[in-house]
Amino acid sequence: MQVKFNELKKMLNRGPVTFIFEKKDGLPRQMTATTNVQWIPDNKEVVQKSEKALTVYDIEKKAFRSVSAEAFIVM
Repeated sequence: MQVKFNELKKMLNRGPVTFIFEKKDGLPRQMTATTNVQWIPDNKEVVQKSEKALTVYDIEKKAFRSVSAEAFIVM
């Protein structure tokens, strides 16, 4: 299913979402992430540092990650 980046932001705010993006080395990576504080340890709030990238909490890696809007491939 193809989803626009802005739609992905809304979905991440509701809870975990699995999507694919292109890493800096050009390889695809699947990530399950969220921006919903209920899913983040200690209810830490996600701080967006850029309008060109989305900061998310990677559920599997248990760490914050940043994904460029241009790197986003598909859900």
